[in-house]
Amino acid sequence: MKKLFDEFGTIKSAKLEVFASGESRGFGYIQFETQESAQAAIGKLHGSEQGGNKIDVLNHVKKDEREDVGENYTNLFVQNLPQDFTDAQLHDLFKEFGTIDSASVNLKKNGTGFVSYKEHDDAKRALETASMKLKVQGQAIIVSQHVSRKESDLVTKGQNPIVQNQKEAFKSNIFVRFIPKEVSEEELKAKFSEAGEILSVRLKEHVQKINGESFSNYNNGFVLYQDVQSAQRCIKMFDESNCFGFTNKALRVDFWQSKVDLKQQNEEKNAAGLKQLITYVMSQNKPHYQTQGMQSM
Repeated sequence: MKKLFDEFGTIKSAKLEVFASGESRGFGYIQFETQESAQAAIGKLHGSEQGGNKIDVLNHVKKDEREDVGENYTNLFVQNLPQDFTDAQLHDLFKEFGTIDSASVNLKKNGTGFVSYKEHDDAKRALETASMKLKVQGQAIIVSQHVSRKESDLVTKGQNPIVQNQKEAFKSNIFVRFIPKEVSEEELKAKFSEAGEILSVRLKEHVQKINGESFSNYNNGFVLYQDVQSAQRCIKMFDESNCFGFTNKALRVDFWQSKVDLKQQNEEKNAAGLKQLITYVMSQNKPHYQTQGMQSM
């Protein structure tokens, strides 16, 4: 990290924040001797690509001067964008709501991006106006407050704002398994629209490995409804159904869950299984007393 900033001037200190394991937390601090060096570094490196990721280089703000997470936010996280969307297109999409500091799509081309406004009121207006209402190429975009992993690490365990934002944004999102390969997104949308208004549909190939070989026998799908009631109706109508033909495996339809929730669910399931096993083993090892009646003489 120090080497990256050396060209801009004399560095007084360089500190990379790490977890207890020694792994980088993804942020750090550079202190230059002069303000001019700091500004030069910001001007050249902010928004640049380093190691496959775009980095933010900003003036450090003391903890007691920072805005509280969730109250005066200016950064937004945008999802459900077309995978070929550009930074310029993202900027044009959001510029009507206020002055933008920066707008960038994810370099992984996964349909997500980040928009940073100068003013909180503009960011709030963009979130309220655009999320699940503004459509791009027929798909409604999802907008939520962006919480950095650094900010997330500072909150109480069990109250992860990143996860909470995802849950709120996707509370009417449905996850569908065992969709036949020949079914298109348009066909899936047409069928599932019987349950209510759909904001977006995405298909994702399900790949599994057997003996080192990759196979894909079906697709998974994500269907985002306008409201939770439509999502509930969808589950009742299509879970365990063969709506795309009885020669295919029955669909499995349920509410989308975050990776954090799935991990917690699996841990609880494993813990319950272990407890059941321990109870069974202990019951087998209990001494068995046999009562024998005495025969009178």
